[in-house]
Amino acid sequence: MAGPAPLRPRLCRLVRGEQGYGFHLHGEKGRRGQFVRRVEPGSPAEAAALRAGDRLVEVNGVNVEGETHHQVVQRIKAVEGQTRLLVVDKETDEELRRRQLKCTEDMAQWGLPPVHDPWEPKACWPAEGGLGSEAGGKDVNGPPRELRPRLCHLRKGPQGYGFNLHSDKSRPGQYIRSVDPGSPAAYSGLRAQDRLIEVNGQNVEGLRHTEVVASIKAREEEARLLVVDPETDEYFKRLRVTPTEEHLQGPLPSPVSNGTSPAQDGSTWKRDPFQESGLHLSPTAAEAKEKARATRINKRAPQMDWNRKREIFSNF
Repeated sequence: MAGPAPLRPRLCRLVRGEQGYGFHLHGEKGRRGQFVRRVEPGSPAEAAALRAGDRLVEVNGVNVEGETHHQVVQRIKAVEGQTRLLVVDKETDEELRRRQLKCTEDMAQWGLPPVHDPWEPKACWPAEGGLGSEAGGKDVNGPPRELRPRLCHLRKGPQGYGFNLHSDKSRPGQYIRSVDPGSPAAYSGLRAQDRLIEVNGQNVEGLRHTEVVASIKAREEEARLLVVDPETDEYFKRLRVTPTEEHLQGPLPSPVSNGTSPAQDGSTWKRDPFQESGLHLSPTAAEAKEKARATRINKRAPQMDWNRKREIFSNF
């Protein structure tokens, strides 16, 4: 007995008949997009395998998910006598959303890409507690891992994105405190302890917690987060280089053997401040000296104002 057909979008090619295409399109309150409400028996729509309940993704190769009902209708009418509709049924639509995949015509022909379990460690993920080399973390069972930032694309689900963001008063920055299993955050590759670098292409390292939260919420349905895991964070900080999307691919910054490293502070590049004083310290020693100075200055942490607790922890 044959199993159920694999989930995939469908590309329906309709040729207009004397009575039209023979289907009814409508929008549903509380749901984004346009849906096929009814397909007339014996119509061109039925012959093209269009089915009631399908959600319309593209019309003649143009994505219409964000368009109004009137705009979609005009697109269908724009090509006289025929139209090409990319649609998904409810099950396929849910699977695409769960896996954060964008529906395309290629999927109608080749099907959805193989399922990847986001909790299954990838070869490029760090071994927990592992030690890193200059260019990457060393895996005892394989070659060194390249220490690169990660770009996580999230699309909001019914329960939100599924991660908790917090700031730690003992260190600057915003960190991923937890990720809900099976959530959009989990499927995007976001992990606990990641530090947030950019939100939708904008660096947020110098922003307050509430400002970062506002940046994430600026787009209602999706967010693009550039993050670094602790080992990658340490590597870039040691080189005094700010991670960007340019570091996702291509050459990575390398340590300079003469004791100095390029440092990016806003839009200006600075030399090692300890070298300017005549002390040619290694980057590690220089950082240790600066860290000790900062510890003395911030020896007493300020008391937490519990009335502002929501500024410290935020759930998405």
